[in-house]
Amino acid sequence: MNLRMPGFAVPFMLCAFAVAPAHAAGPSYAEKLATSGTITIATTGNAPPMTTVGTDGKLTGFDVELCRRIAEGLELKTEFVRVDFSATIPGLKAGRFDMICSATARTPQRLASPDLSMSEPTIENFSTLLVKAGETTIATVADAKGKTVGTVRGGQENKLLADIFGSDITITTYPGIAEEILDLKNGRIDAVAINYVTASQHVKDDAALKVLKPGFAVDGVSPYTHALIVSRNQPELLEAVNTELKRLKDSGELAALEKEWIGGN
Repeated sequence: MNLRMPGFAVPFMLCAFAVAPAHAAGPSYAEKLATSGTITIATTGNAPPMTTVGTDGKLTGFDVELCRRIAEGLELKTEFVRVDFSATIPGLKAGRFDMICSATARTPQRLASPDLSMSEPTIENFSTLLVKAGETTIATVADAKGKTVGTVRGGQENKLLADIFGSDITITTYPGIAEEILDLKNGRIDAVAINYVTASQHVKDDAALKVLKPGFAVDGVSPYTHALIVSRNQPELLEAVNTELKRLKDSGELAALEKEWIGGN
């Protein structure tokens, strides 16, 4: 099992021995990963076009296919675990999976976390509002003041809205995007705070919805970039993922995936 590096290949197992202390009682994380031959990845499957379920019932999307390419480069098989977004980080900390691949923003809080390591950026995005197509009282994101807005539990929009509007907004949280959009269409909330790429996909699929542009502009928060997440305790896996990301960028494969899944969003 090899980890591709510029100009030569380094065995993934060798990387494990390089970082494991000489007195370690058991195999290192990288050794276990190499032995199993499978990387376990958490994703929601409900944030198209980043992570979604295809007509064949299988997980797909930009993030999912990107992770498959990364795993192929590391000569690992993929095992995707579908969970609510709010369960991704706790599950990673608990060791239920090796990586998070689910339209995750590189926020200042996550970058500073003692428990998480974020990969190099994958794509650019920003937070905005999704409203009903006939909505007239919310023409810009600033109009969310005084309104009831849905967010996904654990998503970056929760803190974003609280920081901007304080007590002048009512935030209703949901396990996933599908649930908050259903409540939006049924009039239970006024808007959904969501990333622009996913909002645009929903608008393409449903004429009853409208996405606001421009979105929220907060230094260091929105616009932002997406990334993959691994445990802070697994630096060798982070290095391997970043090496594969660079390879995919340099080869044009990352740009091709972005064009295929995100296009003009």
